[in-house]
Amino acid sequence: MNRRGEMTTQQIILLIILIASFIIILFFLFRLNLNSESEDEVCHNSVVMRGSSVIPSGSVPLKCSREYICITQDGSCEELTNPVVKKVKTSDEVYEILANEMSDCWWMFGEGKVDYIGKDFFLKDNYCSICSQVLFDNSLSEIEDFSEGQISKDVLYNYLSANKHSEEKTYAEYLFRTNNLDELKQELSKNQSADVSFGTIDIGKQYYVVMGITSEVTGRGWKIAVGGAVAVAGLFIPGIGWTISGAIIGAVIVGAGEYGALQNPEIAAIPVEGDGVKNTFMAPTIVEVNSEKFKVLNCYDVNTLS
Repeated sequence: MNRRGEMTTQQIILLIILIASFIIILFFLFRLNLNSESEDEVCHNSVVMRGSSVIPSGSVPLKCSREYICITQDGSCEELTNPVVKKVKTSDEVYEILANEMSDCWWMFGEGKVDYIGKDFFLKDNYCSICSQVLFDNSLSEIEDFSEGQISKDVLYNYLSANKHSEEKTYAEYLFRTNNLDELKQELSKNQSADVSFGTIDIGKQYYVVMGITSEVTGRGWKIAVGGAVAVAGLFIPGIGWTISGAIIGAVIVGAGEYGALQNPEIAAIPVEGDGVKNTFMAPTIVEVNSEKFKVLNCYDVNTLS
């Protein structure tokens, strides 16, 4: 009888250990957010399949959905319905979230190595993909670095150049193929008399993490609005190459063909030449939802589901 009791006790202890182990595994699975990762993989796989398909690209659907995220200091996120809530305590935690959102977006859509649009004989220009829509909750103003109600993209981009995406590359090298942001900014702001920046993010507002691809046929790139003129980013000049690497927004459109005065010009997008494909890509950027700055990116179509 005692032996039977001892065996029963051992079985109970083993059962408790198994249940506890199962709970711990479930906890880590939820912490890893594997459901979100699987959606990213579904999107990435559909992009690769479309890029490698021998039939017209439009016949292979992209299975990519926009993720809704709230970055908050106190957990309050009233402006979005059921978002993925990411609580932070420091500015670096905010930069890390944004760096990962940008790099995830770049990976999902092929890292500039996949032509998932194909030949566009109707001369349509730029196709954009909104990977995530981010609410910067008002409580972020409680963080000392954001006390003035803004997040500097220049500081964010410095974070991208100073922190590793992998053992081989920083976030900046992965996204923009360079870690020299000063040189990149000089190239992007070439021939501009005013000082340019990567802009700011206003706390309390919603922003897209968006990237894009140009049609292989047109290769026109993203429009630039500078003062009273319009140029084209990524303009190809024979014998010189891609002479403009980014889009600079100096004003908002106030009427057909009319632009306001150049004030606080921003580098709105960084086009990246395709790797093994003829397309030009817009590296992931952060731009306010449905703003004039988003419109200036000249997205013909958006390839992600809302």
